[in-house]
Amino acid sequence: MPECVPLLLAAVAFFLCALLPLLFLAGLGLGSPGLPVAAAALGVLLFLARLLAAHGLPEPGTAALAAACAVEAAAPALVLAGRLPGLEPLARPVHALVAAGGPGAVPALACGAAALGLLVHASAALSRASAHSRA
Repeated sequence: MPECVPLLLAAVAFFLCALLPLLFLAGLGLGSPGLPVAAAALGVLLFLARLLAAHGLPEPGTAALAAACAVEAAAPALVLAGRLPGLEPLARPVHALVAAGGPGAVPALACGAAALGLLVHASAALSRASAHSRA
């Protein structure tokens, strides 16, 4: 395991340690109990995208953000398409996900999967010496 990977994981963990209490306090101020998992996943996704962009690799972050946006845009489109006669099976995955995890399940899954993929890519891309050199 390259030396940079534990530092990257520690940076993400420290970011989460700073983000989660802020999200909890924001939820208390808004009167919503619990912790918004979707907001935490989005925060980690944006952090990793910014981290890669700061090291000269903006394309993977842009692709991950676009993929998360596409999944979140596809969910209501599938629900609307499922209302058409004969297309009811299109809406079943979204309905099952919302029934299992609530209304924030779709953004949490979209941003969480994109953040996980970006973390894997960042651990490989930032472990190279060329990621830390100034051109």
